[in-house]
Amino acid sequence: MDAQKEIKKVGFTVDAGLIQRLGYELVGRAETAVSELIKNSYDADATVVDVDFIDSNEIGGKLFISDNGAGMSESQLINGFMRISSTDKVHNPTSARLHRTKAGKKGIGRFAAQRLGEKLVIVTQTKESKSAIRIEIDWNEYSIDRDLTSITFPIETVQKEKSEGTVIEIHSLRERWTEAAIKRIYRYVLDLFQPDYLSERSKIDSIAVQNEESFKVNFNLVFNDKKYPFLNDQISVFDKSLAVFEGYINKEHCGLVNVKSDSLHINDILEIEHKEDDNKFSALSDVYFKIHYFIYDRPQYYGDKLSGLELKKIQELSKTIGGVRLYRNGFRVLPYGEPKDDWTNIDKRWSTESGKTNIPLNNQNLFGFVEIIDPTGDIFEETASREGLIENEAFHQLSDFINKSLIAVRGRIAEKIKCFKGSQNNDDFTQNSEKKEQTTLEMFEKLKKILDYKSDQNTEKQNSEQFSENDREEGLEIIKKLENLIEEAGMLRVLAGLGLTIGEFTHEMKQFHSSVYGYISKLNQMQLAVEVQSQLDGIKTDFDNLFSYTEYFGTTISQNINRKKSPIDLLATLDRFCNIIKNDLEKNQIELQITAFDFDAITIPMHSSEWNSILYNLYTNSRKAIKRAKVAGKILVEVGVENEDTFINFHDNGDGIPKENEHRIFNAFFSTSTPASFDAPNEEQLIGTGLGLKIVKDIVVSYKGNVCVVSPNQGYSTCLKITISKNK
Repeated sequence: MDAQKEIKKVGFTVDAGLIQRLGYELVGRAETAVSELIKNSYDADATVVDVDFIDSNEIGGKLFISDNGAGMSESQLINGFMRISSTDKVHNPTSARLHRTKAGKKGIGRFAAQRLGEKLVIVTQTKESKSAIRIEIDWNEYSIDRDLTSITFPIETVQKEKSEGTVIEIHSLRERWTEAAIKRIYRYVLDLFQPDYLSERSKIDSIAVQNEESFKVNFNLVFNDKKYPFLNDQISVFDKSLAVFEGYINKEHCGLVNVKSDSLHINDILEIEHKEDDNKFSALSDVYFKIHYFIYDRPQYYGDKLSGLELKKIQELSKTIGGVRLYRNGFRVLPYGEPKDDWTNIDKRWSTESGKTNIPLNNQNLFGFVEIIDPTGDIFEETASREGLIENEAFHQLSDFINKSLIAVRGRIAEKIKCFKGSQNNDDFTQNSEKKEQTTLEMFEKLKKILDYKSDQNTEKQNSEQFSENDREEGLEIIKKLENLIEEAGMLRVLAGLGLTIGEFTHEMKQFHSSVYGYISKLNQMQLAVEVQSQLDGIKTDFDNLFSYTEYFGTTISQNINRKKSPIDLLATLDRFCNIIKNDLEKNQIELQITAFDFDAITIPMHSSEWNSILYNLYTNSRKAIKRAKVAGKILVEVGVENEDTFINFHDNGDGIPKENEHRIFNAFFSTSTPASFDAPNEEQLIGTGLGLKIVKDIVVSYKGNVCVVSPNQGYSTCLKITISKNK
């Protein structure tokens, strides 16, 4: 028998150049590097940290970080600090003394020191030790083509400098540190910890927060042996905001957001859905956010809360610290919330929504933070560079949740501001924006000047009857009304553009009707397998739905071309509409019943397309309400004549309308629908804008009719009643 062949075993070796990768190349931002070292002090149960920049205005200066934490023994220094990717924070996720949740677990944050300077000196001592230990590391020793383990540095025993704690000395700084650069890092470190507890879990888990009295960081600039401390010059803006948005995703993965504004009299809770067919954010739970919202240049909105000058100061501040910041386990994660970062896609969305609303919503209008608690890092994991999270499904759902929440609450703000405009005697209540129609505004300004001039002339000639003060007030009132109409027209112009697109689409679709059904007919004549035949029947049903809707839209648009009005037979109109939505009713498993109390329910002359719009808006609202209620859908439409009016009662068994919202559902921009995602098609983003019932009301009122919420029949939760004069 041949001798057994010797098998060699090999393992990975590490080139010393890896240290350059983990330090200078991996940690891209200086503030991230400094913050990593301060986090180490926090993890060591320090209560005070002194950060001294010594003669750092030129390259080659020094940075000392000294804390009063637990310090390190020789064993902890060797097996912890000096071990790449050490596992101490994995096995011990909370600190021993103050039970703080530790910041990281990768074991590479210490190489931030290599990013900052060429040489590192560590002096550390524990309370139990009689002496301190010192090690000096020259990062230049870690050059390429050398084995990492072959490079060693001596550990010295030195006299204690204090009872316990660690001093990190970084010599030969790689960059010059101006006062402005140090202030930038100082501000970042102030924001390193979460501003406040948002959830009960954050309190239980002892995550880091800014107002924690047991942890203080002092920044000092040392020049010519003189120490100049940095003072916290930030002002608190949170209690000055126009509105506060607070949202969370609970353990059942359901999203909710509360919008509250004392001056605008808002306190609403909205449900935020992930997708139409799946309303839960399956990858998220225990996520919280709090965002403070401002509209600038308009102190009228704030009541007596702040002055115009204070608002201008906050606007200037928003250019540097505005945005939505993200905190993971109590620690801030860069670059989220930085001036040029848009991780919630809110700036991108605002730039694409010209004309839809002039209620501003971008990062400079927001001061907010998001709390995610994930001690094990199973859901949200930071990148190795500590600059961002790995963009997995959980991250995308989080961004989508914040974006949808902001768009939803803006609708409630827009609704109340529109009401506020109508009730106040102020000239303009919208933030200045380049998106306004400039030529129209110029005309208004000119008209105002003329009115003011005429008023002055009238003061000088009090006996003149050409222009009275009443005329001036009436003119200004007209201006306010026109401004409100232009705001509505902005959104309607977008919808009109969509209507033209739909018209073109339905026209082009007609040419495919015959050929599609021709092919389906030929396939039906063949001997198809049962499963194939079933699939073909499904395809035919879908095409039936598609062509019925295109026919409906095509008919509506063609009717709009002919502007002639004629009396509307409500029963005949309902029959045609029911035929159009028949397939949609079957698809959504909704039962529709029509009850006719009278057969001569014929309105005064109207456009038939207007009734198509009324019925479609009522139906889609009922369909969404039924879906939210998760019940077997029922819709009842009652038609009749009452006194000299025709009426329609539109019932459904959806989730109903809260009593406090019954007077709001006809307001422009009031919506209970979750906004579409940022990257959804434009036609989806126009759904749930809060204009559907406003359009219904405008149509009905224009014919001196009425629309209101009335008590529903037994077995139904909502009823909208429309009355319009009967044709004589």
